[in-house]
Amino acid sequence: MSTTPINSKGKNYGGGYNKQYLTLLLADGVLAFVNWSLMVEFISVIWFFPMGFMGFTGWEAALLAIFTPIFLGIGFVNRIVSRFNLPIRLLAQLLAFLAIFPWAIDKASIKNDEFGIFSSPHVTKTFFVSVAVAFDWLAQCNSFANVKSAVRRERGAYAYALAIVLHAIIRLPYLSINPFMTWSNWIVFGMILVVIAFVILMRENINANDEKKSGAIWSIEHETSSSSTVATGVSFGGIIFFNQLLFSTYGLIPRWVGLNPFPYGLLVVLGIMAGVVISKKKDLVTSRNYFIFALILSAIFGWCSGTVPFIVGFIGLISASLLGTYCNSLWIVLIERVSNTEKLGQLFTSAMLTYTVLLFWAIYVVSYKFVPWWLGSTLLRERNQTLIIACVLAAGIAFVYKSLRSSGGSSSSSSTKREKSNKDQPSYPNKDVFNVLFGLLVLLLLFSVNRAITHPTDSSIAGHHYTRDLTATSVTNTAPTDIKSMIWTIHFGYDNFGRNSFPNVTKVIKDHGANIIGLLESDLSRVMTSNRDLVEWVATELHMYSDFGPEPSRNTWGCALLTIFPIISSDRVILPSPEGELACLIDAVLLIDETPVNVIVTHFGNTEDVLDRKLQTEGAAAIVKKNADMPIIFLSYITTKVNTENYRTLRASGLEDTTNEGRYCQYIFYKNLQLNKFQRFSSFDVSDTEQQVASFSVIKENKQQQQQQTQQ
Repeated sequence: MSTTPINSKGKNYGGGYNKQYLTLLLADGVLAFVNWSLMVEFISVIWFFPMGFMGFTGWEAALLAIFTPIFLGIGFVNRIVSRFNLPIRLLAQLLAFLAIFPWAIDKASIKNDEFGIFSSPHVTKTFFVSVAVAFDWLAQCNSFANVKSAVRRERGAYAYALAIVLHAIIRLPYLSINPFMTWSNWIVFGMILVVIAFVILMRENINANDEKKSGAIWSIEHETSSSSTVATGVSFGGIIFFNQLLFSTYGLIPRWVGLNPFPYGLLVVLGIMAGVVISKKKDLVTSRNYFIFALILSAIFGWCSGTVPFIVGFIGLISASLLGTYCNSLWIVLIERVSNTEKLGQLFTSAMLTYTVLLFWAIYVVSYKFVPWWLGSTLLRERNQTLIIACVLAAGIAFVYKSLRSSGGSSSSSSTKREKSNKDQPSYPNKDVFNVLFGLLVLLLLFSVNRAITHPTDSSIAGHHYTRDLTATSVTNTAPTDIKSMIWTIHFGYDNFGRNSFPNVTKVIKDHGANIIGLLESDLSRVMTSNRDLVEWVATELHMYSDFGPEPSRNTWGCALLTIFPIISSDRVILPSPEGELACLIDAVLLIDETPVNVIVTHFGNTEDVLDRKLQTEGAAAIVKKNADMPIIFLSYITTKVNTENYRTLRASGLEDTTNEGRYCQYIFYKNLQLNKFQRFSSFDVSDTEQQVASFSVIKENKQQQQQQTQQ
């Protein structure tokens, strides 16, 4: 049973265009947006320490913060949270903003390798963000489960679905970064918005209480649900995670299928917006055929991901965008079922367990090397295609359950009644929701125009990096002839304090004047790194050509190539890795001083995986020998010391080293080029790995030979 409030003048808050309803929807949307942003950011906050220490640290237990909605199953807790829902959310979200604010850091007070709450800035941040998420998620789930007004419940569902859309859109002009979780000015702006939303919603609560006391009319609606509590919980957890995995940004899905985030990511945003439009079509959303259609799409998307031809990748992009439509269309019916569930403890236990299982699955597909086999790492290794299918199964199980129940003879009459009632209800959102969608569409258009202007193109790259020769009749852009190559492991875009390092990485590269850059540990298109994209950021900010490397769906930690020289061809290779983590390699050919130059960027496996590193070395050496006639620059992380067996294998392929200095991880090798200078630089706090820079020139004899071969 639910009640629909009607004010003393008889105006329903949900009907037609209503300024008050629109204001309340926007206020709900602000709180929902901050909550969703925190959910997306929270996993990366927890993951920073296990990433750096390559093992468990104890702070992984902070994930228990998302299990707080289980306590709503305790009556007095549920009543307290219901009564103080808005104050709890205000304090929790303000605390979160304060915790993620980039405060100045006193490095002298940091205690290395200690994990006490105040021993290091990131530990402190992790603790307070965890507390904030625990209370904010508790209050958010309470608002899902305990708002019995059909209008307010529907408004809350729309607010969350629209917040997911806004989250994907707001990252477009900021090149995959959520500014509300990163930059100080935006964090302060976010705090102001939260306070304004709190005031607006508190006024609604006060007015609603006054109307009750004055004898306002309350319409009663009887609703029944044949969905299981556990099934509803599984779908709730599945939808939350599925959105976080694929639809929390615009550019992840294009990367999975080998396309650029812009402009192809716009289709993903349009897909999740379409989900909001059809979310009131309950007969469609709850149908078995709709669910089967989503399963088929998930299989197609999984098959089309990886290094594939353009047309195959585009089919995968369309399939995944339609999956976004499916996922975001379930919110209205889902929240209706959540609010009609009495066993809230059971509901949210199944929801958060489902979320956690899918989360660990998404982490294990690439980080299986650092997790014991008895926790399932071997079983889930590289199983990301089946993960997508599992997400669809989890998200839709509540709706399949209802469909199966309805197919039985005992429930045919109740099913007929529900179908008749659904036909009497509007099949599209009200005008206020469409107004918000229109506003989001305008934002998307404006941000797209901005990105189109700043997106790297041949002309913009030439304008920023080439010498321009002007004559009375022509303009000629001449590319540099000197090569300045750089290799750097950028620690997944985090500095040594767990903060976003994108601007600092960009500044370092720019200061070095490097024009061929190999970045390692560069694949951030994962749920545990908030689905960011450092390659897109640097390529756009510095106006460079880029190769992302093996797609995220191929389960490496990433290696990327950025350059001001045209990329003639590029091959993305997964080197043999039978025991440990997958090793990536980019085999590219650049046109430098009218000469094809082979540039190889690679990241080998870990020290303890001896067989892997041996096979990877042999595989890389074979690629070098295949390109023996070309000048070669080999930018690498080969995990070995100078003069070891693997080092000698690479040298035997014809590569020369840039220095005799002792190294262990990063190396720059070369062949058929003139080495002019080699330097090593400390990264200080930007990364935990040094930068190496080597300058080369194309040997004129090689250049002439290449030109003769081209003419022949």
